[in-house]
Amino acid sequence: MNKYKSQLEDLPNELLSEIFKNFDARDLFRAFNNLNNRFNQLIQSFQHLQLFFHMDVSNVLKTNDEIFSFYVYTLIVNPWINFNLQNFSNVRRLRLNNPLPKVLEQLQPNVMPYLEHLSVFYTYNMYEMVLLHEKVFSNRFLNLKSCELYEKQTLITIPHWTQSPSIYIFKTEFIDSALYKIILSACPNLYFLKFLLYSSNGIPTNIPLHKNLKHMIIELREFDWFYDDDIISGFLKFVPNLEQLEIHRRNYSQHVREYIEYYDWLATIINIRLPLLRKFFFNFHLSKDENLIGCIDENMIIKIKSDFSNVHKGQYKAQLIIDRE
Repeated sequence: MNKYKSQLEDLPNELLSEIFKNFDARDLFRAFNNLNNRFNQLIQSFQHLQLFFHMDVSNVLKTNDEIFSFYVYTLIVNPWINFNLQNFSNVRRLRLNNPLPKVLEQLQPNVMPYLEHLSVFYTYNMYEMVLLHEKVFSNRFLNLKSCELYEKQTLITIPHWTQSPSIYIFKTEFIDSALYKIILSACPNLYFLKFLLYSSNGIPTNIPLHKNLKHMIIELREFDWFYDDDIISGFLKFVPNLEQLEIHRRNYSQHVREYIEYYDWLATIINIRLPLLRKFFFNFHLSKDENLIGCIDENMIIKIKSDFSNVHKGQYKAQLIIDRE
């Protein structure tokens, strides 16, 4: 019997790298940094390891003094954390949840020159977010490929937005017709767009055709289905090369049966606006409220599915997803 006991050091670098990717950056450095020259070189090969660090109140106090921050690739920060963003200069992916204004002020192109993916979630208004909008949509972050800006109101625009040709993916909450026009103009190479439709400003007009947008997800919360469909048609008019469309619609009204009795589930709009569409997903979210459950019973659901299949017998794949939330 072979009595030799294998050790961690016996593993090849390729396998060690795969193992290290599952470590939090702080834990990895504490466990292996300065263990030996081989491990030092391996864990400090930043671009190869793509280290991850999730900052919360339990680990923020010691963060600014530790060497590992330079090697962090993905940084996620919990709400209301005060820290020095400049110590994470090599970050490629950044997620901020309700950041403090003083932290958001640090988010500058010279501080994070390699930033590729940015997500900011916030529930209150602050001037620093206005400045961030200007940086994002005026090509200040030259390597930025995807951006998520989630807030409880429409994005605040300022007149001197220019263009950000590097952005391919953009996700946000409320978008009205005016903001829709600005985003399409500011992101000429946008490929994927997700937003919650805010229909207060009506149908968009005078927008140059955006030929690069291929995938769109639209969420709707209004009660007037037919008015919303007019808005949707106006939005889709300017993205004729769209290949995948996903709609999320919710039932919060006792009159929903009146809306869907003769509803064509956007089939007419798709046939007119989207000649290149390949996939269409309609997510119909029903309420769990006892007062509304009876409005759409199982027999009605069977009829809805049948109607949907009948109107979407086209050259694209169509799927209706019904759930209760």
